[in-house]
Amino acid sequence: MIKYIIYTILFTLTISPLVAQDIGADQTIPMDPDIRIGKLDNGLTYYIRHSENPKNRGEFYIVHNVGAMQEEDNQNGLAHFLEHMAFNGTKHFPKKTMLEYLASIGVRFGTNVNAFTSRNVTAYNISEVPLVRGTIIDTVLLMLHDWSSYITCDSAEIEAERGVIREEWRTRDIPRTRLSEQLNPVMYNHSKYAKRNVIGDINIIMNFKRQTLLDFYHKWYRPDLQAVIVIGDFDVNMMESKIKTILSPLPKALHPVQKEVYSVPDNQEPLVGISTDPDAGAMVVRLMYKLDLPSPSERQTVKAYKTDLKRSFISELFKKRIINKAAQGNPYIRQGSVNYTDLTPDKKMVFIMGAVKNNKVNEALNELAIEVERIKKHGFTPEEFNELQANMLKSVKLQMDQRKNLKSVDMVKACLAHFTTGAPIPSNDFLEKMSVSTLQNLTLEELNRTALEMFSDDNILITVLGPRRENISYPNEQELIATVRNAKDQDLTPYIHRTLKDTRLITKTPQAGNIREEKKNDTMGTIEWTLSNGAKVIIKSYPTKKDIVDIKGFSQGGTSTLPEEELSNGFMANNFCQLMGVKNFSRSDLKQINVGKVISITPEIGEYHETLSGYAAKRDLETLMQMIYLYVTEPNFDQQEFNRQIEKIKSTLNNRKGLPKAEYSQEIRGVKYNQHPRKTSMTLEKANTITFEKTKQIYQERFANAGDFTFILTGDIELEKLKPLVETYIASLPTTGIKQEYKDNHVRYAKGKIIRHIEKELTTDKASISVLYTAKLPYSADNKILSAAFRYILRDRYMKSIREEKGGAYSVSVNATEEAVPTNQIAIEVNFDTAPFMADEMLEIVQKEIDDLVKNGPSSSELENAQHYFNKLYKTNISTNAYWQETLSDYYLHGIDNFTNYENKMSNLTPSDIRKFAKNVFGQKNKMEFVLLPKK
Repeated sequence: MIKYIIYTILFTLTISPLVAQDIGADQTIPMDPDIRIGKLDNGLTYYIRHSENPKNRGEFYIVHNVGAMQEEDNQNGLAHFLEHMAFNGTKHFPKKTMLEYLASIGVRFGTNVNAFTSRNVTAYNISEVPLVRGTIIDTVLLMLHDWSSYITCDSAEIEAERGVIREEWRTRDIPRTRLSEQLNPVMYNHSKYAKRNVIGDINIIMNFKRQTLLDFYHKWYRPDLQAVIVIGDFDVNMMESKIKTILSPLPKALHPVQKEVYSVPDNQEPLVGISTDPDAGAMVVRLMYKLDLPSPSERQTVKAYKTDLKRSFISELFKKRIINKAAQGNPYIRQGSVNYTDLTPDKKMVFIMGAVKNNKVNEALNELAIEVERIKKHGFTPEEFNELQANMLKSVKLQMDQRKNLKSVDMVKACLAHFTTGAPIPSNDFLEKMSVSTLQNLTLEELNRTALEMFSDDNILITVLGPRRENISYPNEQELIATVRNAKDQDLTPYIHRTLKDTRLITKTPQAGNIREEKKNDTMGTIEWTLSNGAKVIIKSYPTKKDIVDIKGFSQGGTSTLPEEELSNGFMANNFCQLMGVKNFSRSDLKQINVGKVISITPEIGEYHETLSGYAAKRDLETLMQMIYLYVTEPNFDQQEFNRQIEKIKSTLNNRKGLPKAEYSQEIRGVKYNQHPRKTSMTLEKANTITFEKTKQIYQERFANAGDFTFILTGDIELEKLKPLVETYIASLPTTGIKQEYKDNHVRYAKGKIIRHIEKELTTDKASISVLYTAKLPYSADNKILSAAFRYILRDRYMKSIREEKGGAYSVSVNATEEAVPTNQIAIEVNFDTAPFMADEMLEIVQKEIDDLVKNGPSSSELENAQHYFNKLYKTNISTNAYWQETLSDYYLHGIDNFTNYENKMSNLTPSDIRKFAKNVFGQKNKMEFVLLPKK
């Protein structure tokens, strides 16, 4: 079901009054006319839509309305296995030729070519396809054609892929997954849903016969259960013609097996699940209520939309109550939340969660249960109802504006939901009318009646998740059920809603400064202002469909200026400033004040810089500037919020104590940086030295001198409208006149060859490998291009040698970080999980691929694939704020130009250039090899 509630976004919007127009509940929601839907004679459904966001790109999906639920017991995991086989050979694209062709046009496996399998739906996609030639479209549609009915499932490829999926299973074997799977019988009431976790039974994965996979494929993957979704910058008539030509020949199923619809049984008595894990950290209690959804045909009606909106409305009101309860220093719950979320295609649930303090599970559950009973006994208050109703009405217009700027990939989701669940796809105009009508005609009485239906005595689930330790005990099922039932008998007073009386951010306009100097930078296409207080403002204005202006202000210094004994307070200053508000408003208050506005701003204190980063819609720029002004001049240092954050930090540290992975991370961090005191981890001892006064002082010092800041604004900016805002809210900021720079405390990576294979008591039979190479390297645009191309090539090599040929890992990440401060250097890190018995062999391959690139360089085709990908990415990125923020930050902070002649520089790279780069970096012979292994 499409989400219509966007209350959680920090937006506010002033809109013209919208007149309520009652829309009949039984009316069918009309389909968006911009989407063309059709069905071929073979039963295949298609969705086509024109979209120019981004330009000259296309999204190609095939959706199978089947998944793990269609598996027999001897096929458990084969839907997911088949997803892998889709990339390992089809009728027209044997072995890896599909991926090789896509790479040659800049479409990368894992990034642009991917898939997902769930219990009910499977989808394969080819994204961000460059629509530069008709033959590309034909070829990609032929790939969808083959995925429908002609995946070859070659025996040799099956054998190779078993190891890949074994390692995917190993990678997924983490505390969160283990905790969740223990609860599946309760969450799904012992139905087939509880027996299908998608990844499947590892014994079946490693031993099934090829014919078993083919039987599953040919039984369920057929045109009448499939849809293709194609959205992008093309002519719709042309695309429809191509779809009919290429996909119509797919064979119609002659004797199709009826797809069984599975459900989760209702329960009259509460179902209880307690899941524990030795590697778990925090303890959480959850109280849930299962709710039925309308049938697929009924979901097309306004009535279904209204029901969903009322449930979402109630969940948002309830969420505010639970969050406020936790924020007020409740003794039993540290954090709380309420979500209205999917369970299965025919059921949703209200999900009430509390993070438990001091292992008091029953007490925490009671706090949640009494709030449910408070709603049932007293309902919601007129004040909180009116406030949320008004805010949601404001948000309707905002949502419509956002929908007009959706990217092509985001439009796919609605088509996928329509095909698989019957969710409607209304036009923007109809959705706006329906939303306004529903909200304006909604009454408090109707909402409270719906709440009583939602929080009935049936279909209750209670779950507890937490660490398995000798010193921790949990209540039994009957005790937890009794806690929920006893909440009914408590004498509860009505909820008291806190309303903000004065929501003005600025009550007295600051004395404006002025723009002292204006320059034009032709290289970057920017305007540069120097303000009367010394601050610099850089404006990059360019046409963009997205009505958003990004801003980043930065100054040198950060925590590098602090003595070692104050680093813990510096850590807290950074944590706290990201959560605090301004004036006497909390962060939560600011969300309320700015509902309906597109706005966000966050101060941060890093190691070498302090920053103010955020964004706003053009119409909300003044509010953004006001908040920047207030975060510098009137930040809200709230002692109670500070105490809550300290308590949370200490609790997290306590929970991590004794966890093998936490100990391992702490050990290797010390090795990486030569045990430098500025790089050691936070401990309870350090946390006990943090004080409110010192944290406040550090923040104030870091943001005291606005004259040391450079602010970069990017987007579709009107200079004449921006000018008075900058003069009023940035040029008026205080300045000390003292320019500060970061301090080089000689924090450096360890040199030479270091090997640490560390054994711990692990729950999973898994080796976690991390190999870090470091080198001195000038921080330059040319080296960044070389680094990107090298990283692409090395990652692709590992995917072939480690993943495909050896089945040694599900995925291998290769990260390269070019650093300008405190010294010019590069760090290249290779990370993956593997079987312990394969660790040594995989480490040899890691080094072998690097040695080969140092000696021989890449092949021409390897480099060309990287060049095609990055040049395609560049064409897309240059119309985004994120690209210009990063590019301009590099230019104005470090003096390097990543923009000029980028495509030429990337295209002109030669295999010899990559070889020389590799020889330079790896020739310095700084290598750290870390492996976490289970204790023998």
